[in-house]
Amino acid sequence: AAEVLTALAARLAALTAGLAAVVTAACVVLGVGSAFLVVRTDLPGRRLFAVLAALPLAVPTYIAAFAWRSAVDGFEGFWAAAVVLTLCSYPYVFLPVAAALVGADQAQEEVSRSLGRSAWRTFTGVTLRQIRPALAGGALLVALYVLSDFGAVSILRADTFTRAVFVAFDLGFDRTGALVLSAVLVAMTLLVLAGE
Repeated sequence: AAEVLTALAARLAALTAGLAAVVTAACVVLGVGSAFLVVRTDLPGRRLFAVLAALPLAVPTYIAAFAWRSAVDGFEGFWAAAVVLTLCSYPYVFLPVAAALVGADQAQEEVSRSLGRSAWRTFTGVTLRQIRPALAGGALLVALYVLSDFGAVSILRADTFTRAVFVAFDLGFDRTGALVLSAVLVAMTLLVLAGE
């Protein structure tokens, strides 16, 4: 227990949880916005946009991280990892939310608008309630993916549990330290699952 309650474990927990929270929130905004544009607007070329919006799933995060790091000098750290993971992970929200929007009852939205609610209030009060399970599922996938990602965070030198476990085990030959950090990461993952 004393090895779990260290300054390193606390710092890694804060950074890993912060990265997961930032990326999940950004993916929710991007995913829901993209899904709404594809399903509920008359966007020209929206079928092509739907394919392009899902395309980041085909690019591994470590390749995206390497490309960004090669293109932009000094692109590393927490916020660099957040950008890369967001751009690679938002389709986990986009795809289920788009499917939920297709099946959502638009009559409820029309009733809300006819009662004088603004488009924004209708979206937040009616539409989001209908797509909440898909949105929660997509956000859970993103959070779990961020907790487990090693490629992007290692290339971008962001301090997270996965990178620290690798350093402790492979470079530091510290099996006990790696085990302790892994156990804390598993506990964080279980907390995320329980919270959902």
